[in-house]
Amino acid sequence: MGQPGQHLLYMPDLIVVGLPHALQWQDAPLPQQQWHQFPFPAPLGFPAPFGGAQLRLVCKRLEPAVIKTEHGVTKTADQVENMPFADQLQRVRRCRHLWQNLVVYSLPNGPGVARPAGAPAQPLTIHTGQGFGHSAPFPGVRQQAEALDRLFPWFVAHNRRKPVAMTSEPSVQDEVHAQIIEPLNMLLETRYANTAGQPPQTHFYPQWGRSCPKAHRNPGNQKNAGFPDFLLYLGPHQSKHAAIMEVKTWWAYSDNVFASIFSTTAAHRGSGVFDWSDDKRPATLLKQLWGELHFFQAHWGACTNGRKIVIFARTGQNELTLSEIHNFDEDPSVHRALIGMCFAAIDERGGLRFVTDTLCPVQHRESLW
Repeated sequence: MGQPGQHLLYMPDLIVVGLPHALQWQDAPLPQQQWHQFPFPAPLGFPAPFGGAQLRLVCKRLEPAVIKTEHGVTKTADQVENMPFADQLQRVRRCRHLWQNLVVYSLPNGPGVARPAGAPAQPLTIHTGQGFGHSAPFPGVRQQAEALDRLFPWFVAHNRRKPVAMTSEPSVQDEVHAQIIEPLNMLLETRYANTAGQPPQTHFYPQWGRSCPKAHRNPGNQKNAGFPDFLLYLGPHQSKHAAIMEVKTWWAYSDNVFASIFSTTAAHRGSGVFDWSDDKRPATLLKQLWGELHFFQAHWGACTNGRKIVIFARTGQNELTLSEIHNFDEDPSVHRALIGMCFAAIDERGGLRFVTDTLCPVQHRESLW
């Protein structure tokens, strides 16, 4: 549970494993008189899981329906294909440390991530820092408690969900929304104050939502392209956004296509040089992701085919660096890495310096496939 008086972030499974051993599910973790030491009100009571089942924060495996769409792929939009050379993706890198660094960055009381040379010596953490800007302050205790109050029922319901047969890309998007977007939005409410504007605040920002033409770099152009499936909005009137998320199907973009991102099929070995004219599937996927980052002015993102997932960051004017690829389902680090990415993207947009270079160090970016 952390130490009394400290701000806490809540991962729903940690609500369970972090409680005292003798705790009964229906009871509050501490006697009433001790709750004033913590930054949220008492009591917080949770229902017992049916049959004493163990609750886990992992994505459920997606299975194909008997009837489903064909192996269609996304054609690179003309607006992306015809981007000026100065805006095109020119180099692809991999950072084997990125995923775990994002997990560490998500921890409220973790050790933090070591800073690169030339940056302040203290580790990068989600708490306010000295000498390199400040991460955003935590929200009020009522907002944290209300988010937690909605987060735990989601967690129990998620563990009880039965598999849904996947028939198309929209059905995979629905599952990504249910299994990832919904909990990420609630976790964001435990971390950030609402940027929706003056009260009454009927909506919460920052939040994940669907992308729309008004959020595009060229909002007046009716032929806009490069729309991600989900977009992390910083606020209701922001022109720049924090992160994107793209969803594919594993029968159109196979696990092998994802793996081939780190091969000469997508970029040159050693140099990482990317051929914008390449029309092979791994290359067209990278072009689509790059176009989405460009047209929605985001620096971070994730992409999944429902079986695999990868996180990436724009690490230079024309450079994209990707994490190692992880399983979408049954991987307990997925939600942690994704919420760490959200924190990094929001904090960086908020003025916290050296975020990308700390979480994705220059010396650890390579193209050795």
